Amino acid sequence: MEQLLPGTVLVVRSAGFAGWWIRFGAALRGHPNLQNHVAVVHHADEHGTLWCIEGRPGGVGWRDATAYLASRWTITNEDQPLTPVQRDGICTVMEALLGTPYDWKTIVADGAASLGWRLPGWDSRWSDGQVAGHVVCSSAAAYAYQAAQAPHPDGDRGCLPAGWTQWIVTRGWEPPVTPEPARVNT
Repeated sequence: MEQLLPGTVLVVRSAGFAGWWIRFGAALRGHPNLQNHVAVVHHADEHGTLWCIEGRPGGVGWRDATAYLASRWTITNEDQPLTPVQRDGICTVMEALLGTPYDWKTIVADGAASLGWRLPGWDSRWSDGQVAGHVVCSSAAAYAYQAAQAPHPDGDRGCLPAGWTQWIVTRGWEPPVTPEPARVNT
């Protein structure tokens, strides 16, 4: 992978029991399930280390992206066209989210949805202008993209790693291709 630009999303596979459960839940719903975590590229330091910002149980924080980039499971939206203003906006919002607590309610709601249950009173959308008070990794990225007016997967607060995977694999930022009508020779 060449040096990735700021604002690029990394969808990765993390080790451990929690990562396995996220992938298992996605598989139960018939969604992509090879990745379970999302981070957003921020900058490369003077030593060439690429740094990202990610949501995690301890709160939104910095992460050296080296291991993510070395993994065969990592995919990115590096081909998604973003303007410099959008990239800067995404990074600015991710910086503003540093320290934001983890959204355990969304994790519980996602687990329930994997089993076909809908939690009453849970809304997966942020109200217009509402600041994200709690995020998971994938919703932090969706929130930053939304704030920067950059196309992103549906879901806002309920945006999951599988949503980012699907978005990237299908190049969801591109308009759908409409087949041309068949020509009839007369």
